[in-house]
Amino acid sequence: MIIHPIANYPVIEIRGFKWPHRPTSVAMGYLIGEDTFGKWVGIAEGNPWRDANGSRSGVFELSFIKLFPTNTFWTACFGNGDILIDVDISLPVTWVDHVVEEVDLELDVLCTADWHVYIRDQEKLIQVREMFSMPTHISDQAERTCQDIVQQIEQRVEPFSEVGFTWLHQFLSALGVARD
Repeated sequence: MIIHPIANYPVIEIRGFKWPHRPTSVAMGYLIGEDTFGKWVGIAEGNPWRDANGSRSGVFELSFIKLFPTNTFWTACFGNGDILIDVDISLPVTWVDHVVEEVDLELDVLCTADWHVYIRDQEKLIQVREMFSMPTHISDQAERTCQDIVQQIEQRVEPFSEVGFTWLHQFLSALGVARD
């Protein structure tokens, strides 16, 4: 999977998994920076993605950024579409050189353009917990984290207020995309 370089951003590989460690997807992005919240990765419109087994592939329809915090049970995407913020509840990510791996725990917290915040896929967490023997301490942590993130977004606690969107606009500027 090849993507064109942008500015001086290093290219990284993003490997997605579902609990317990079932490969789901591979995508490429750009490491655009790091701050106290974690590492920020840009995904450009047109960048390729594929299923982990290569059976499906495509390209991203919109540009967005993804925050990979250190030692948290979540990652977050920031974009300009109908969904402004999409938080994946996950195991803490692992980095090896220019590869990041994320194990998704099914729950998502979404924030729409009119700042409506809601949880998606609670029933999937229950199914995965039963099908794949997810330990109670992991599922409990996922549910606690999900509720915490809902509150943080509703209260516009950083990075869910200005910080994420500042990184997004920096990346869009590097792509030559006009700000909304």
